Amino acid sequence: MRPFFRRLAGMGGAILGPVLAPVLGIVALAGGGLGAIAAMPGVSHKGPLPVWTAEERELAARLRTHVTAIASTEHNVVRHRELEEAARYIDRTLSGYGFAVKSQEFEADGKPVRNLEVSIAGKGSEAQRDIIVVGAHYDSVIGAPGANDNGSGTAAVIELARSLRGAALPDTKELKLVLFVNEEPPYFKSEQMGSHVHARDLASRGRKVTAMLSLETIGYYSDEKGSQHYPPPLDALYPDAGNFIGFVGDMGSRSLVHQAIAAFRKHAAFPSEGIAAPSAIPGIDWSDHWAYRQYGYPAIMITDTAPYRYPHYHTAQDTPDKIDYERTARVVKGIEAIVRELAGAR
Repeated sequence: MRPFFRRLAGMGGAILGPVLAPVLGIVALAGGGLGAIAAMPGVSHKGPLPVWTAEERELAARLRTHVTAIASTEHNVVRHRELEEAARYIDRTLSGYGFAVKSQEFEADGKPVRNLEVSIAGKGSEAQRDIIVVGAHYDSVIGAPGANDNGSGTAAVIELARSLRGAALPDTKELKLVLFVNEEPPYFKSEQMGSHVHARDLASRGRKVTAMLSLETIGYYSDEKGSQHYPPPLDALYPDAGNFIGFVGDMGSRSLVHQAIAAFRKHAAFPSEGIAAPSAIPGIDWSDHWAYRQYGYPAIMITDTAPYRYPHYHTAQDTPDKIDYERTARVVKGIEAIVRELAGAR
């Protein structure tokens, strides 16, 4: 996610009010009122979380292993050797789960980089299959190891692949689990952004993507009042404790936001909040889902809200010890339920 988002989160209301007033006017017009952007189906979990199961504790341990392996040091095009080491770990782990891993290779500033993809498909022909993409970027911003941004999302995609291997899909469905390179600046919203390369390839081949979920910075939670921040007046609509997972999309993906959060709330005993709003609001399109929206595909972000909550965002302190692995495991199980519903997996 972009550094400007962090700066925006730290601005005072005196600055943000005038900046966001026109945008919030757009929201009111587009959504039938400011509250409409936050109106979501189902009911968010309230109160204490259920006792952790043995399965969730085992999942938390695996997530910790992945984050530590991938995001203990800075890894990006500037630190190319470390970036490729992270890619090799992802490749090796997914191969160990029985997948044939596809590397989508291209160049960034003269250096070879790659997306990594595994697929689970129904028996229909490629032309018959609609695609659900679940992805996360595995590169870190310059100057940070990127444990939460986005080792947490990367680890989640790896574990989703593990839990979904062997799932039976309808003939007309295909699930692609993708780890993207180059989400962070200077590649964000450029043709060298890994998710843009992936989305462009699907569009060029006429593939139909019915849903894309971008897992972006999903590992930090706090029950303390005042731990969650927003630009005004969104603070009037959402809780002030950063203990929830967020579902974020633009107006064109509103249906997918609603579908995803409804499935999550049905299956996961974990707090959740959602927003479907114009992309003019800073942060709405600041992850890999942006790339798929450029080609008209429904796409959303699932996030802990990053700089609106996480004090170590884009710093050298974004290390594996900062992640709440048990709560992240609960979130990953909820995302698995969403994916199974979207894909019709059995």
